[in-house]
Amino acid sequence: MQSTNETTLVQLAQKGNTNATGTLYEMHHPGIFQYLFYRVGDVHTAEELTGEVFLKMVRALPGYRPTNNGTFRSWLYTIARNMAIDHYRRNANRPLAAFDDELGLASEDAGDAVEVKLTNEALQEALKQLPDIQRDVLILRFIENMTVEEVASMLHKTYDSIKSLQRRALVVLRQALLEQEEIQ
Repeated sequence: MQSTNETTLVQLAQKGNTNATGTLYEMHHPGIFQYLFYRVGDVHTAEELTGEVFLKMVRALPGYRPTNNGTFRSWLYTIARNMAIDHYRRNANRPLAAFDDELGLASEDAGDAVEVKLTNEALQEALKQLPDIQRDVLILRFIENMTVEEVASMLHKTYDSIKSLQRRALVVLRQALLEQEEIQ
């Protein structure tokens, strides 16, 4: 559910209030960047695409209308997802981001840091085995902390469809992680 404060900011930004637009940018920039980073696997590309998302937001904002289940946040993530898809079409490769210190996964203890890195590398490899739609569902649900309703709105799917995609993705992810563990 969209907050009253965000709704007010969106309305002000639609009327040309640059402070409101800037506040919306500041609120959503970190999440959009992180989502794109996980999708494209490169900091510079994620930064570039993030900038394009917010340029597109500014251009499209006058026509933005909230839907029944959609929020401003899910609208922005839809733009970001479309930018990632366009990026993939332009570039035939699809690397997945490394889970590294840039995303705040560092540990104070060196032993813990190594364990976290190995676990994250295993997770990264397992995520690569998922179809894009399932990977998107997991990233949006568990990394971006979106509700099932927000993800459903963003991906133009039903609530039950997202729950099913999530369930299947977690089964495949679990199996891939178990297989990796057996190999090691």
